[in-house]
Amino acid sequence: MAQDRLCPVCKKTRLSRYNHDPLCAPCMRASRIAPPLPESVTLAWLWDSLPMREALARVDLAAVVAVFRAAARLSQHELADILGWSQSTLSLFESGQRNTLYDVRELLRFTDAVDMPREALLPLVLGQTFAVMPDDCLTDVSPAEADGLEETELELDRRGFATAVSGAAAAIMLPERPVPTKVTASHVRYLKTCAESLSSRDQAIGGGALLKQAVRQWQRAKRMLDGSAYTEPVGQELLNVTGNLAATAGWLAFDAADISVAKRMYAEALLLAESADDPVLTTRVLEKTSMLFTYLARRDDAKGLARHGLRLSERARNVAAHEPMPRLHALVAIRRASAASLLGDSHTFQVSIGQARSELDRGVSTDDPAWIQFVDEFEIDGQEAIGRSNLGHYDKAIELNRRSLAAPGVAVRNRACDQVRLATTLAAAGDTYSALSEARAVLTLLEERVTSARALNELRPVRDVAQQLHDEEFCARFDSAAEALAV
Repeated sequence: MAQDRLCPVCKKTRLSRYNHDPLCAPCMRASRIAPPLPESVTLAWLWDSLPMREALARVDLAAVVAVFRAAARLSQHELADILGWSQSTLSLFESGQRNTLYDVRELLRFTDAVDMPREALLPLVLGQTFAVMPDDCLTDVSPAEADGLEETELELDRRGFATAVSGAAAAIMLPERPVPTKVTASHVRYLKTCAESLSSRDQAIGGGALLKQAVRQWQRAKRMLDGSAYTEPVGQELLNVTGNLAATAGWLAFDAADISVAKRMYAEALLLAESADDPVLTTRVLEKTSMLFTYLARRDDAKGLARHGLRLSERARNVAAHEPMPRLHALVAIRRASAASLLGDSHTFQVSIGQARSELDRGVSTDDPAWIQFVDEFEIDGQEAIGRSNLGHYDKAIELNRRSLAAPGVAVRNRACDQVRLATTLAAAGDTYSALSEARAVLTLLEERVTSARALNELRPVRDVAQQLHDEEFCARFDSAAEALAV
């Protein structure tokens, strides 16, 4: 009979024999939250969390695997399939009855299989939860020494293992990992979870912290698509998830104000969507590209770009015509409204906003993908506010902005963007005192590691106001944030 287990992270909570989760409920939640990092430390990888860092720092690799599996929402069968292990071997390792990963070669195989960047091992290498790579680290070990490490049989106890790995710091940054020879449904499931997690974390911490990881995941999926073997059903799913990863990377690049990368990723995503003959993915790419061109049209005061954004939204509407997804139709209508407002087309703007609200009235599904779950009545309020401001209706825009900000449980990055819109609209309406007050709240969010260069860039008109008013403190904070976000 199965026995109750202790949670491998907190070492306190007893897991019921009927609970198949690898961690207790509080540790499960913590494993899916980006850790509160000191300024000197950056997010190491997609599954970075406080429980993960703590388990690495104390060289508890059984807990590391359990935390990873909890965060990635993988069953033991799925993770074992990805690793090339048996399920029984994985079960024994998680329970502390096998020491497989204390062989350094096996640890590196694990990190390669789940695409864990070597820099994510820093807490293990240095024995510190919030470890930072020393500047002179790579000069201490020659490439030959680093190569030799992986050729050596290392079956060690935990203390000896940590010592050996600390001598391998030069191996932390290596070229891209090999992809599996054969891709299975488990690999596709993992890639889907990566895409969903990127979309969820983006709303909390912004695109700047996640862009590199998203592009990395897309490249890995693309290499599987091009070079691995798979069955036809798995191949179709792999094509779809690779396109979704490209679309996610495009959005994160947009939020990080890397427009060239955003354009490239959206172009890649559209090719994959059309190859997959997937109308939902195609609609997603078209509406995001429409948003990109509308953003550029507003930034550069270029009506030609706004017209292109409107055409893309119309194309998205046609592609999605038969999809039973109210949120998707509402999102497309929002994009059409935004482009129309920049063209001064008040009628199309109001009709489109009305259509977006009507779509939500049809009801939404909890099964909608993570990238679209932000669409609700408060999001429509915020987007209508942008259009009203474009049309010069500042009082109405301010009212809608405040209503949007009153939404319960707004993610941190999304709140920053909402406050940027309110601040810039207040500035345009001539209420400079209120504009600066709202803008200071945005700077606080950005200083607290919300990595949205897009939000900061859209705040520049308020910085201009601050400069005119000789508000040196605001200008200095803005410039410091710009330097940190490299914009």
